Amino acid sequence: MFKSVIAGVTLGMMVTGAQAATLEDVIAQGLTENPDVQRATHSRNAIYQEIVQARSGYYPKVDIAAGIGYEWTNNSATRAGGNDDVELDRGEASLSIRQMLFDGFATSSEVKRQTARANSADHRLEDVAENFILEAARSYTEVHRRRELLKLTKENLFNHVKIYDQIKRRSESGLGAVASIEQAEGRLALAEVNVLAEENNLLDAEANFYRVLGFEAPDDLQYPAVIDKAQEVIPQEIGNVLNIAYENNPTLQVAQADSEAAVAQYNAAKRNYYPRVDLEIDRTWNDDIDGVDGTNEDLTAMIRMRYNLFNGGADKARVRQTQHQIEEAHSVQKNTRREVVQNLNLSWNAHQILSRQITFLEQHVISSAATRDSYKKQFDIGQRSLLDLLDTENEVFSSKIDLANAQYDHVVTHFRLLDGMGQLLEIMDISMPEPNLGDVETMLVEEEASEEANS
Repeated sequence: MFKSVIAGVTLGMMVTGAQAATLEDVIAQGLTENPDVQRATHSRNAIYQEIVQARSGYYPKVDIAAGIGYEWTNNSATRAGGNDDVELDRGEASLSIRQMLFDGFATSSEVKRQTARANSADHRLEDVAENFILEAARSYTEVHRRRELLKLTKENLFNHVKIYDQIKRRSESGLGAVASIEQAEGRLALAEVNVLAEENNLLDAEANFYRVLGFEAPDDLQYPAVIDKAQEVIPQEIGNVLNIAYENNPTLQVAQADSEAAVAQYNAAKRNYYPRVDLEIDRTWNDDIDGVDGTNEDLTAMIRMRYNLFNGGADKARVRQTQHQIEEAHSVQKNTRREVVQNLNLSWNAHQILSRQITFLEQHVISSAATRDSYKKQFDIGQRSLLDLLDTENEVFSSKIDLANAQYDHVVTHFRLLDGMGQLLEIMDISMPEPNLGDVETMLVEEEASEEANS
């Protein structure tokens, strides 16, 4: 029985997957297909189109109308001509041009608001992408961790099988007691339970990997080499970490852009405090209308001013509403800043403590392995009991598990710090999906070039 266990454990330790994948490869593959990233991308594209809609207020509105049909007329003009009623084949056509000259800064404020919303959507897309990268990195690291822990538990089982075989041979030769075999069997059973538990943990980790990334975990996941780059990017002081986050964290940038949008909305709400001035050009071509046989044409070109004097207090209420929305946006911005600082502090503390723990855990592994080897030699010559040997074997196993967990937890703290600093996309060397903005992109480029020329 136990020979087959040894064979199975050895085979499990020797098998390696044929498919290899780096963390960067896995994230790049999952990013383009991630539903949250796709949703954020489409949301951003839609908001960019709202900039075009807002800018349409700067341009003239041109309408044409035409119609032909039947008209029956009975009015003072027809009766004055001696006819109580007149029936004609009515025809009409018109051209109307409206050009806004002044609208109380409504259009300019709306353009600023939609531009701020577009900036917010840009940063929100970055935030969604970085959150995905963080979650993907965690799931990738967790699968790697669980495979490593499964390897350690199988190694532990293999060692317990060897001890059991040794005790069994000694018992059969008359040198060992029955109690020793029972002790070895009990520890062996516990080692088998540990293997089964880690197999289950690995299955859970792989299931979560599929949920996050949308495909099965590759057979051979490489240890995240990006950690070497991360160690160069992460500053040595928490103050510098926070300064980078204030400049680059996409969540903070979303809150800032939302505040700017609220201010622009407040300015747009004051448009009814001003008169509206439009240039209006109308041209009509009518035939047989209002009971008069013949053509009837008009051309008017007017500058018209419209000014609402009383609107039941709705305009003032709208302005007060937008004032409260500005304060709400500022409060959200302050709270977001606090949450970012808190998360970075927690990540920093974990990063620092784990880096110090790993040194001691490595020493623990070395010392416990040396003790185990010494005890084994002493056990062979009868100077140590079986219980001593089994205890040292378990201590070696526990020390390796603790070290592996600390090392992988330390890896995750790197990703958490990079996420808080807004550096995950850059460190992974991943470009955001380029949306097709159509005319919006051309318009923004032309505006930027125009501003540079004017300056």
